[in-house]
Amino acid sequence: MAEEMDIDPPSSSNFPKIQINLSTRDTTLSIPLQPLRIPTNLKRYGLSTLVNHLLETSKPIPFDFLIDGKYLRTSIDEYLTQAGLSSEKPLDVEYVRSQLPPTYIGSFEQDDWISSVNISSPSPSSTILTGSFNGTAQITSLSGEVLARTVPMHTQSIKSTTWVTHPSQSSEASFLTAGLDRTINLWSYTPSQEPLSSQPLQISPSTSYISHKSTITSLSYSPPTSQFISSSSDHTIALWSTNSSLLPTITAPQSTAFTRKRRRTTTKPPSTIKKGPLAVLTSHTAPVSQVIHSTDPTAAYSVSWDKSIITHDLVTSQPVSTRTTQHPLLSITTLPTLSLLAAGSAARHITLHDPRESSRTVQTAVLRGHTNGVVSLVKSPENEYIFASGSHDGSVRIWDVRSVSSTSSTDGGDDGEGKSGGSLFVIKRESGSGKMNRGEGMADVTVMDQS
Repeated sequence: MAEEMDIDPPSSSNFPKIQINLSTRDTTLSIPLQPLRIPTNLKRYGLSTLVNHLLETSKPIPFDFLIDGKYLRTSIDEYLTQAGLSSEKPLDVEYVRSQLPPTYIGSFEQDDWISSVNISSPSPSSTILTGSFNGTAQITSLSGEVLARTVPMHTQSIKSTTWVTHPSQSSEASFLTAGLDRTINLWSYTPSQEPLSSQPLQISPSTSYISHKSTITSLSYSPPTSQFISSSSDHTIALWSTNSSLLPTITAPQSTAFTRKRRRTTTKPPSTIKKGPLAVLTSHTAPVSQVIHSTDPTAAYSVSWDKSIITHDLVTSQPVSTRTTQHPLLSITTLPTLSLLAAGSAARHITLHDPRESSRTVQTAVLRGHTNGVVSLVKSPENEYIFASGSHDGSVRIWDVRSVSSTSSTDGGDDGEGKSGGSLFVIKRESGSGKMNRGEGMADVTVMDQS
């Protein structure tokens, strides 16, 4: 058994001590398991100094500390008082690298409300792809310079966009757009090496993909297979390929009352090759909110208003497993290294799920904080435990799945194993008066850095 180390700073000599057991999930920052006795007046900074001393770091690393799944925001003594615990009992403390609050970089406006945002890559030369309610997409630099716009093609609002190849990855970039007009379009964009003129580059589509009978709600592209999937309010998911030779050629659908509601434009939309899907998946019984690829490109996850999460085999076009929750689901993202899915619901919360067939629980935890439906989720590209959510309450929240603790309130069995958590940071949408305003400023993109 390791010998206990007694920590006794001069300023803390009059405070009682408690034994703590320090641990971390980051193998690059682990220290030998060793009981420590520390004064209870220590706060985050004092504990961070202690861990840096034990690690013998040449440059201090800021750390945060979790006790029973909750971030320590007070002294240990105050935490013990609030939790009703005694200093006689050893305390398990997990240390993690501190997450700094997001910092504002800039913002830029678009001609109409923005419905979809995709960044090409996390680098200083990144470009942002946005879809708009006016049926067009736009490519913008981080400085707000409009690089290119799509010609009027969609007859209704764009609902979803996704990069196929990024501008930083090839001389010619490509992306997909889809929306209320039930059509998916493939666009190609060649970044200009010359100074931009007063007008941004106009982009025309090459291929249109047609199958869905209602609004297309999401798109997901898989580089390893060159395939993409789409979800729709018609209860279906369609599988496609950017290799047009693999898809059946179809004729343009006849004009209907819906398609005749074309937005007034001064130009005739360009003609495109019309293609049908490789397969159509029909496992859901209500509108499909979102579909995403798994880390295995032959598998996908989808969520729906039918309250279910379905795992799909894209090779056989068959469902692998179905998990039914208690509320309609609006969004989903993967946390692959943790074998977890995060699903946003119409009931204002986010649930964590283990999608593996061996899992016996429908959900493992619930995260609360939003006051309206959670319509967007995205994982951090840098930290496997961090993800962000967007909601109709006008806010973005940053979450750490390690910050999940046991709770006695299960809210009708909705908490999954009795565990719940709260967000690390909240970014609220504010008008010029400093108050949240859901009716103004919806046609702009705000760029923030979370590192």
